[in-house]
Amino acid sequence: MMMIKAEIEPSSNGAKPPRGHVHEHVLRYMRRGLMVGAFLPGQVMSLRKLAAGFGTSPMPVREVLSRLVAANALEETKGGSVRVPRLSPDKLSDLFAVREVLEGMATELAAKKAQPGLIEELTAINKELLTAIEERHILNCLSFNQQFHFTLYEAAASEVLMPLIESLWLQFGPTMYMSLLIPSMPWNASDHGEILAALKENNAAAAKKGIVHDIRTTCKALLSVAGPQGLELPFTHGPELQFDY
Repeated sequence: MMMIKAEIEPSSNGAKPPRGHVHEHVLRYMRRGLMVGAFLPGQVMSLRKLAAGFGTSPMPVREVLSRLVAANALEETKGGSVRVPRLSPDKLSDLFAVREVLEGMATELAAKKAQPGLIEELTAINKELLTAIEERHILNCLSFNQQFHFTLYEAAASEVLMPLIESLWLQFGPTMYMSLLIPSMPWNASDHGEILAALKENNAAAAKKGIVHDIRTTCKALLSVAGPQGLELPFTHGPELQFDY
């Protein structure tokens, strides 16, 4: 189970934060946890533990979980609990095929608008990612990978693409932890290097090609270990992951 790092801060006069503030805090944290991969396929969301971690009552957590179920990021079981879905090979393939289209488009748009500041920022993020890969720091690998992708896509400045891309990451994000466990296809961020080189050369087509290859490689790795019922870790409980939202 993911570890909640920080409780919601009280207001300056010691009163509890407004209900809306609590709800948005929980929603941001849960969304980031799913997109980064801090929650795992098949993991059941414990209302009690989440509420205790956030230092709040169960009600805002329950409301957030319901919203995420409606967004197809979580699913409700027959017993009434809420869990992270296990993606079947077909669902996984569909998600990644759509990722290629949308994220390829966002990358191409971003590349056409790329300024030196964007390239510097992406280079710094990728350097942190490479360090995390070398040190086998799982959470940093997941976090910096997501940060690299979203920094690139946000540079496209598309109000239409980003919500669609986020909805995809909410659904497939929990599989990213598993992609780190496949010894035959270790992470090396080589495609990120190709993307950075393309951005420096103002080559939008090459940048798009790099992101599509990155997505396709990850999909291939995940499908190589997926069973008929979908992706599932060989242990019951996920790692104790904590992160800043």
